[in-house]
Amino acid sequence: MAENMEGTSGAPLFFPSPDTAQPVPDVADLQPSAINLDPVALQAMNREELGKEILEMLACLRRRPLQEVTEGAPYTDGTLALDSMTAVWVISTVGKAFKRRLVRLSEVDNESLRSVGGVAQLIQQAIVPIDVAGAA
Repeated sequence: MAENMEGTSGAPLFFPSPDTAQPVPDVADLQPSAINLDPVALQAMNREELGKEILEMLACLRRRPLQEVTEGAPYTDGTLALDSMTAVWVISTVGKAFKRRLVRLSEVDNESLRSVGGVAQLIQQAIVPIDVAGAA
């Protein structure tokens, strides 16, 4: 029995023809588990730079373009609003770069977990005193 592997246009059914192929979206190719953060670089960042790094992490986590992520609802501090589970994921992911837990969540003000700015400030306070191999 022979199978017909061509569509009515003569092109294979399994692969779109070049003229109908969908454009590749501007989405991070990384899986969230593949995020690789440099602890020395993180310690050198100010709050705003940490915020941008967090936004890039969120774009990877959500598999959305960075611009789309940044257009989300703002919190009262003017930065992107976060739910607590996402904030915990960000803190945990940054903690993995330092090979330790950065904060005790039970001791953190819940307000700090509600925005990118709050999480960036929390991370910045937590990583300043950490000695990192290779840091000057």
